[in-house]
Amino acid sequence: MTFTRILLLLTGILIIILTGCTSQRESTIVGFDYNVSENQTDYFIVPYGSVSIPGKWEKSNYNSISGQQFFVNNDSVRIAIAFNRFDKYEFNTDGSIKGFEFVKAFYEWDSKYFVESYGLQRRLLESDSSNNFILYQIYGQIDGADFSTYFLVGDKNGNVNNLSVMTTAKWTEDKKIEFLKGLYLTD
Repeated sequence: MTFTRILLLLTGILIIILTGCTSQRESTIVGFDYNVSENQTDYFIVPYGSVSIPGKWEKSNYNSISGQQFFVNNDSVRIAIAFNRFDKYEFNTDGSIKGFEFVKAFYEWDSKYFVESYGLQRRLLESDSSNNFILYQIYGQIDGADFSTYFLVGDKNGNVNNLSVMTTAKWTEDKKIEFLKGLYLTD
């Protein structure tokens, strides 16, 4: 092999290696901390969003598909929080749907999944176009067990907040709604 062929071969290999190292993924910084003096749990994913959750919460499982981080408090109340960009969802990969129109499309897409996949029902609780959020409930029976989860999905400058309170009899409906709105509307 001549020197030129060896150089071309090595250059080709280097290009393949460097191309394989590049990624379309964005870097994120994830943080979680309980602030004793404020009695709140702070959770953030930079650059997508942050939230201060009243009280002490512990991380439980994480759903890598939905990006939901689950938390549980001392009363065994379970919540989930996901932050993402509006163009990272299968129904909006081109980023053409934005703001409150995105929030409405997300509600339709997400609630349709629960209705069609599990035979559950949906109920729109609140729709706020000035603050770019929709609050809704998915409920019914799955394998003989009650299912009732309250969701708030909102858009803040292209960053999607997906917040939820799982089935629990420990909080009233009003408390669940107040809790979700408090998380979303408080910066």
